[in-house]
Amino acid sequence: MTRPRRLTIAAATLVAIAFGAGFADADPIIPNASFSLGYSGFTSSYTYLSSPTLPNDELMYPEGAFTVGANPSQVHSLWPNFGDHTTGDGSMMIVNGNRAADVMVWSATVLVTPDTHYDFSAWAASIYPESPSGLAFSINGSLLAAPFVQPSTTGLWRQFTSGWYSGTSTTATLSLVDWNTEWNGNDFALDDIALEARPPVVPEPASLLLFGSGLAALAGVRKNRKE
Repeated sequence: MTRPRRLTIAAATLVAIAFGAGFADADPIIPNASFSLGYSGFTSSYTYLSSPTLPNDELMYPEGAFTVGANPSQVHSLWPNFGDHTTGDGSMMIVNGNRAADVMVWSATVLVTPDTHYDFSAWAASIYPESPSGLAFSINGSLLAAPFVQPSTTGLWRQFTSGWYSGTSTTATLSLVDWNTEWNGNDFALDDIALEARPPVVPEPASLLLFGSGLAALAGVRKNRKE
């Protein structure tokens, strides 16, 4: 194989790799991100109630308790009827906010790649209109953004999103704390938590074509010099 032909093939290969990297899907790495497996894949300093159902709804009255279920109305007589964020008939983390400050609501540790930009996201909804919760998300002890204050409208799913750079880290401990300590209200649901690596930044298609054309032209110049 002549050298100019090798250069042309190399240029085409670079273009194919760059386009493939640009359109690759990011893989979610949060275990049990949609709570379909119940209390699994994460930890909490709240009290876990495994199966609080009506008429024993008093089980979800204490502050600082949580369960995993399909509908808040099934675990508390004063909570509204609405489904999870994903399908409307799946599972969510249902939380009665704590009166004490800095109590861990949800936490999980995952493996990450150093020197990588990630996007973190989570969906939350108010369960009771009084005194909506203020959710503070952090990674490796660093707060991602200002507290995510929920609306008073119940059952309205809203997404929290924030970028994060891993630096030298090979693991990431993701944590959630409710900064509201009000006893009346301060109830919320959590669902569909995600941490996704951003695709590598690649040149625009026009730049890639110019790059490939340049290599091909260079190969032609070298060939003419030899003839």
